[in-house]
Amino acid sequence: MSIPVPKRSLFFIFLVILVGAILGTVFSQMAGQLIPEGVVRDFFLTSKPLGWDPFTLNLQLFTITTGFSIDISVVSILGIAVAWYFLRFFR
Repeated sequence: MSIPVPKRSLFFIFLVILVGAILGTVFSQMAGQLIPEGVVRDFFLTSKPLGWDPFTLNLQLFTITTGFSIDISVVSILGIAVAWYFLRFFR
């Protein structure tokens, strides 16, 4: 017999993952000050941008400018994984 688990909202899951990514980034910045130069630092702190550059759509009546970019590093991914792990404790 299994115990029913209440459904979590998609917003709550997104919020927990976002907090994990932010905490991973903060930890990455702190680790950058502590880890000496070398291969280990490069592995953990090298980030790759993900997203698109800002662009403008001019429709004469109104103008829309949009863009999105996040920097993903190994430490950010670890922060997301830890947040995903702790997500199972929030019901």
